[in-house]
Amino acid sequence: MEAISYEFRIGLPWELLHADDFVVIADSDQELFRELNRWKDGLEKKGLVVNISKTKVMVGKKGKARYLI
Repeated sequence: MEAISYEFRIGLPWELLHADDFVVIADSDQELFRELNRWKDGLEKKGLVVNISKTKVMVGKKGKARYLI
């Protein structure tokens, strides 16, 4: 995943990679979905598909951070 996403990833602390999974961290819903779309587009250019039905959003402390898992 790291090698495939090299061209479009930002890196820590905003993105975490593990095997074929990734976590995107953002301060707002708008930023979170913009980053999801950036990842989705980048992975699709490499022939991979993001399974949206398995995607989860988690809101962090005091409603500040959003985590896309």
